[in-house]
Amino acid sequence: MIDTLNSQPLTDSPLWAERPSFLASHRALSVCTRELELLAVSVVRGVAALTNAGLDAKSKERLSPGRCIVQLGPVALTITWLRSTIDSVADGDLLVIIWHGAVAPRGEHLPERMTTRHNPLAVKSLWEAVFVAAGTDQATWAWQPKADATTSFSSVDLAAQCVERLRVAYEECRIDDTAVA
Repeated sequence: MIDTLNSQPLTDSPLWAERPSFLASHRALSVCTRELELLAVSVVRGVAALTNAGLDAKSKERLSPGRCIVQLGPVALTITWLRSTIDSVADGDLLVIIWHGAVAPRGEHLPERMTTRHNPLAVKSLWEAVFVAAGTDQATWAWQPKADATTSFSSVDLAAQCVERLRVAYEECRIDDTAVA
């Protein structure tokens, strides 16, 4: 009975060639979730290290699955995983933006019927980048700029780059605010 089994290796099978790439597989979804969480936690830790190192402003963080918002004084950093309609990592984008202004501030509880309206403060994008996931397995996972496939970052390295850009934006906005005053 065992003699009737196909002894051809699986990698030589035509079914193996039609298998989706790692980034289009369900395994990649769980890896992506872990990498997004690592990215967000690394950003929060990096910004906390900045405030512990003597920055005047204390940061406010809002984390949710696939999203990280960090407000640092007059600037903010948002990191958002944009999925396609097909639940595939291969078709998703990671959008990173540095903002000047308050992004999604925690508002006070407002009753259903308000007699006065609060005007939101205008925010301005200072820098933005779009990244895509790259890699053939969990060990080779990286974030690549969408416009440059030659560069890639680990989640920790991308977090460090984002924190540094946020720090520079904070310093520039602080200098601008003191020059105006």
